[in-house]
Amino acid sequence: MNRYIDDNMHTAELEQSLNESKVFPMVKDLCYKYDLRVSQRLMINKYRYDFNWHRGFVGIYDNVGLKNYDKLNDVNFNPKLDEDFKKFENGQSELNYQYEEGFVLDYQGIPQAFVYVDHQNNFCFQANYHIKDRGKDTWDRYTISSNKVSQVLKTLRRKKWKPLSSRDTYLAMKLDTQDMLKDFRVEGVSLSKAISNHQSAISDLTYDNKDKLSEILNSLYGSKNSISHATNEHYTQKFKETEKFSDRVHSMYKEVKAELDNKFTAIGITHSGGWIVGEAYEHQGDYKIPNGEDILYAENNSCRDFRQYDKEFGQLIIHKTQRVRDLEQLDFFDSLKPTLTMLKVHLQDWENKEDRNETIREYFKNEYGRYSDSNWIEELGCYYQPNGIYGAKYNPYSIIWLLMAKPQ
Repeated sequence: MNRYIDDNMHTAELEQSLNESKVFPMVKDLCYKYDLRVSQRLMINKYRYDFNWHRGFVGIYDNVGLKNYDKLNDVNFNPKLDEDFKKFENGQSELNYQYEEGFVLDYQGIPQAFVYVDHQNNFCFQANYHIKDRGKDTWDRYTISSNKVSQVLKTLRRKKWKPLSSRDTYLAMKLDTQDMLKDFRVEGVSLSKAISNHQSAISDLTYDNKDKLSEILNSLYGSKNSISHATNEHYTQKFKETEKFSDRVHSMYKEVKAELDNKFTAIGITHSGGWIVGEAYEHQGDYKIPNGEDILYAENNSCRDFRQYDKEFGQLIIHKTQRVRDLEQLDFFDSLKPTLTMLKVHLQDWENKEDRNETIREYFKNEYGRYSDSNWIEELGCYYQPNGIYGAKYNPYSIIWLLMAKPQ
């Protein structure tokens, strides 16, 4: 049984649930063919609306996922008796929910599919993108189903599905370099703000002081009269200020480049159990997705704000990934512990500042905190990057990454 479950995520409860599940025959074939591994048992809700059955993943009324996923692995878990599921149902009181079990399938620790057997005894394979052109809703467009495992596998072959082989399946592994760099902070000032201040200073030299600029141009090309002392003093001061802003931008570029060259430890969470851990690095040039033919083109990462300073940055890629139930399982956990300890203290202080500030999992801010504050924690060299995968709400494919600067 262990050959179908990720070693780092294995528990006796998960093994028993998988062994007794109706979907187990399909899990075995998928694991064999695509080298996938089970990481988590989940419960999905089923409800009738507009005379059709609809399905969804379960979140909680306050727009976050479950905090305890281990309990779902227990074959005796009853959603109708669970307090978290009751909260979810109370927030959707107009619907009568039923529940079905399913399992998350990972490739190299990255969630790639969710499998279950529906109420009509169809084997169902849900991808993390629109694998079908048509469907009655989003869930249906993401899902291949048949009463025969062989037919599901045949459809996957016809669709040329492979884990981490296309832009769609690789989406969670590529970070938005532009957003990350623009939000990089030194002494509380973001790179984006530093660039804006420099551009404003340049504008102040020209557009905002047309009368003084006209005097200079007239002196050079017209009357040849001397420039007044006031104008000379004005531009001497303004050029110093502009140079100061320019120096700050170039200094920040130098600092952020050093961070990128040093690489990051990436820790991710999903609406599922455990932690996804890998390494984030800057890839120069076009990036060919390792398990397929798709290419992530470097030009799509180009940014005018960077080019005007003659700076180009590569694509941030996460690789060498694995999923663990506890971070302490990592061989290199001791090297992370000092930063994680300081981050925990930092977030405790942050939570005390405002009622809406809340950690959804250890070391991770809630959505409000990520959008109301900087995603950089400057003093710790930590950065949050949510990589949302479009699809059903609370899906297990979207990953919120925490990047931690590696010790230099």
